[in-house]
Amino acid sequence: MELRFAGAAPALQPGRCLNRRHIGANCTRCVDGCPAQAITLNGATPTLDETTCVHCGVCTAICPTDSFVPTADYEKTLRATVANLPAAPTALVCPVHPTPDATTVAVNAVVQHRRCLAALDVADWLELSAGGTRPLWLDDSPCADCPIGAAQATLKRTVEAARALLYAAARPPALLLYSEQPPAADAKLHRAPLYDGAQPAISRRALFTRLRPGQSKQEEPALDDLLNRGAPLSARLPQQTPASRRRLLAALAALPTAATTEFVTQRTPFGVVDVDADHCSGCGLCARFCPTGALHFNVDAAHFGLTFQPAACIACNICVVACPEGAVNHGAAVALSAINTNAVTTLAEGDLVTCHSCGVQTAKLADDPAPRCHVCRHGAGVVSVHRDDAGLMVDLLKRTFQRSEPDIA
Repeated sequence: MELRFAGAAPALQPGRCLNRRHIGANCTRCVDGCPAQAITLNGATPTLDETTCVHCGVCTAICPTDSFVPTADYEKTLRATVANLPAAPTALVCPVHPTPDATTVAVNAVVQHRRCLAALDVADWLELSAGGTRPLWLDDSPCADCPIGAAQATLKRTVEAARALLYAAARPPALLLYSEQPPAADAKLHRAPLYDGAQPAISRRALFTRLRPGQSKQEEPALDDLLNRGAPLSARLPQQTPASRRRLLAALAALPTAATTEFVTQRTPFGVVDVDADHCSGCGLCARFCPTGALHFNVDAAHFGLTFQPAACIACNICVVACPEGAVNHGAAVALSAINTNAVTTLAEGDLVTCHSCGVQTAKLADDPAPRCHVCRHGAGVVSVHRDDAGLMVDLLKRTFQRSEPDIA
């Protein structure tokens, strides 16, 4: 593929990948979304072929755990460039546009991004549109002839998610795609001022602030050793909020609204977790494997509680596949106010009893005659040594079933 954008290939942090956290995550967002087919999964680990990578930046926008980190943050400079322009209709174009300053729509300026427009995530669109107050025309007309035109689908999904959040905040949708509103037959091309998105204007004060000692950004530690068997469980399965999620929450918090409108989460970066409390065994596996801490498990000698924070949920589906009782499911919608206020809800709680087989604490299920923990109930026998040491109970149960029933995958 001859096309290659500015900068270098993104830095890969494979330890952050959801597949490295849980064998059942089955996340293929980066593989499916890469328009250059430069990303593959080697078992549970993503790999990037830098010779095939075109530096489009799409993977950095679609990975929910920031496994792909841009080596040159052109999206940040683009936001700064647009923010310095008057709050008037603005067009954004990509580097392959043949005539970037020629447009058929009424805009005051055209800003050219150094990468594919699909490299911009939901937080970028909220910030670039100034919370819906700046109309943005996104010129995706070159996608039809672009070697990575498949990225247009990612652009449309991301824009749709941003619109849904703006609508929930009672803000104007602001984001307009050329492909959705093509120019009229009699529309005439005109020239508009063209700005390089990688070269924002900067004041003297801001320049000296950047050069001041001690202002360098502190990078998050790489999480490449999540499954290091010699480390404590808390070290193997750390929980943190990705930087992209923190920026999205900040962009939503900046929206001046008191709206409590619910939005459908399916096409947004958020998720909702529901738990069938009658079938929750209090094992805490859903919270243990949750990568962001959206699920939190509290337990004392005789009681447990499972809480949920929608602001932190990245809809990774790990909690669903990690639950041995099938008690965890996804909800359909959430109120924007619950996200902006960091609301926490209780999903399940109850008393703990002693497992009849192995003696550990568990919640008694109504359909289980004798109180048994999820491990004993599903036939793995007494594995108390592995409870705190192995962590990956799904693997343990699978190995047990394979020994007893070889034809079961």
